[in-house]
Amino acid sequence: MDASCTTEIQTLERQWMQAWVDNDLATCAAILADDFLLASARGVLMPKDAWLANEGSVFKCTSFEWIELVVRPFGDVAVVHGRSRQQASVAEQDWSGVFLTTDVWVRRGNGWRVVARHGTGPLPG
Repeated sequence: MDASCTTEIQTLERQWMQAWVDNDLATCAAILADDFLLASARGVLMPKDAWLANEGSVFKCTSFEWIELVVRPFGDVAVVHGRSRQQASVAEQDWSGVFLTTDVWVRRGNGWRVVARHGTGPLPG
């Protein structure tokens, strides 16, 4: 396993989710690839522009923590499996709890960008 790749992507995952909590759209936009696509836990496919448009308005997060974060590098692609806990809302409905996510990162040029996220949750009890 490429330890530097693992550390870099774990750091980027943490920066992305902290930017979500902080409503820092510039950081989110820089981390998301232009062809990013979310397969949400609510059953919606959402591209980057829609995700950014909803961040901080429809999507609000007040706390987020990674419970587990596993990076699996495959050359210029890495798959990340995570378990997280969040306090959040979607369209003013509580969306807090524990979630599973799978993210796909691609190395483009000098850096890594996330191209896909699939979320599952909130998980029961």
